Amino acid sequence: MDRKPTKQEEKEFILGNKAADLWLTICDACANEKVIPKKYRYTTGTGLMNTAESICGDIEEANLIDLREAPRDRLMLQRKALRECKKLERKIIRMKESDQYPGINSHKASVLSRASMTVRYMCAAWYEKDKARAAAMKTDAGRYGQGRR
Repeated sequence: MDRKPTKQEEKEFILGNKAADLWLTICDACANEKVIPKKYRYTTGTGLMNTAESICGDIEEANLIDLREAPRDRLMLQRKALRECKKLERKIIRMKESDQYPGINSHKASVLSRASMTVRYMCAAWYEKDKARAAAMKTDAGRYGQGRR
């Protein structure tokens, strides 16, 4: 039975939730010895979790910045999140290629990469929309500012 989402659910920051899901997926993989062997858990696992946490933090922080007040800061954080997603995806590919991580098979790499790409694509769409809105605001500000001299 399908239900209509509540107003609160409609207002949710979906990208923030997807980023949190990515972080949990990475943490679950890092906690599993069959995926990340114990001898690599500190170095590799910590690196993966830190990258995922950075993605979450950048997205959440960008969301808290009002585009009208600080468009450059907001866009910068969005671009940083996009770069971190790419870094995470490259790490996953390298782990899949390595014999040191037998638990990162095609299926596990696909699951991890898909989670990261979902966040990256959603963030890229958000960035492009904000970039266009910021450019429009700048044009409007210039147009209105000239008439008041």
